[in-house]
Amino acid sequence: MKWLRTASILLLWAGICRAAGADDAGNSMALANMDRTGWPDALTSQVSMDTALRAEVLMFGKALLASEALDEQSLKQRLGVQDVKLKSVRQVREGLWDRLLITYRSASQNCDGEPFCPRARSVADLRQLAAAFTGEISPAHAAWASKSRVFHEQALNEQLRVAVLVP
Repeated sequence: MKWLRTASILLLWAGICRAAGADDAGNSMALANMDRTGWPDALTSQVSMDTALRAEVLMFGKALLASEALDEQSLKQRLGVQDVKLKSVRQVREGLWDRLLITYRSASQNCDGEPFCPRARSVADLRQLAAAFTGEISPAHAAWASKSRVFHEQALNEQLRVAVLVP
């Protein structure tokens, strides 16, 4: 099962990195330059890796939910594009939710008593968890949550921009 978790992580981030590479030359390095050093706990075991992964999935889900609340004009402005292909954006969002659920469930298999461990049986469950998620269980986690929110919003913007530009 460890390989499944690793594969899920790689698939999730491969999509984000592919989006960054497909963007114009001026922004293609944006994801590579984002600070990802804010996780406050040592990642020394599978349990700690799974905890961090669940938190990252929930934070990305929170960004994804927020993007779904944008109207077409707000989405154009946020992505810096002239036209939005809503069907493409919707398909990307649905695919992201599916991948997030697979990843979250994989990282939640043996997490009883660990932080960020509510069960999610469906995308609807995961959406509810993401909506309520703050990540602020300590001051150090609150600092991580702030940085992570910005990172995931930027990563999501890249994914959605690609959906608009390359349907």
